[in-house]
Amino acid sequence: MSNLKVSIITICHNNENDIRDTIESVKNQSYDNIEYIIVDGASSDKTLKIVNEYAEFIDKIISEPDDGIYDAINKGIINSKGDIFGLIHAGDQLFDKDVIQKIVNNFEENNIDASYGHSVIIKSNGTIIRVNKSPEYNKSLFKIGWMPSHQSIYLKRDLIEKFGLYRTDLGGSGDYEFVLRYFYFNKIRVKRLDEFILKFAIGGTSTSNYHKIFSAQRLQVKCWAINGEKPPFYMVPLKLSRKVVQFTMALWFNLTKKYETE
Repeated sequence: MSNLKVSIITICHNNENDIRDTIESVKNQSYDNIEYIIVDGASSDKTLKIVNEYAEFIDKIISEPDDGIYDAINKGIINSKGDIFGLIHAGDQLFDKDVIQKIVNNFEENNIDASYGHSVIIKSNGTIIRVNKSPEYNKSLFKIGWMPSHQSIYLKRDLIEKFGLYRTDLGGSGDYEFVLRYFYFNKIRVKRLDEFILKFAIGGTSTSNYHKIFSAQRLQVKCWAINGEKPPFYMVPLKLSRKVVQFTMALWFNLTKKYETE
């Protein structure tokens, strides 16, 4: 039996309507060596009350004002003690009860530093809005606008000491810069897990800024410059074209329900 400890970090702020589903998706995992950390941004609704109902299951609860999403994530990482860590934001859910076990297997069987997989964006009724099926890892994919689904990524905890935390000065592109810095600008061992890792809730912490997707491209170009390189001119148009593919896949998946047996 594996002894890898997996730290899972949930950030939340006024998520009383959906935090329970997120916690339950972690609580119901078949893998049992999990450290669960919740970072609440001083919610004014019943979020913290619901979180405290699970106090025996949650290893650490932090509730205080923060300076945004990435500051909250950094607090969670700093307080984590696992061998590997990943994120599941309030409102989102791990795809099934065996996801963490599969991720651990990927690390152990392939001696890797980072794992990623597939994700879906869903409505509250379960209808799929977008499907993000990630290809096998190839560093050059970043140049054509690809990025692995952020919360499908699990990383070795000790990489933080080498490559740093999330930047908090890039608006909603802090996750893009973090992943770009780790996967593209540094040499780490990466292996795709050919499984669905999570379900994003439409309108949740992870998807509430999708209407700003075009303006975000300018910041993402800046993310390259910060790391000392200019992206190819074709990156942004190709990145935007990927969204069309993802919406088309969602239509097909809704019709076939094929994702349920992937």
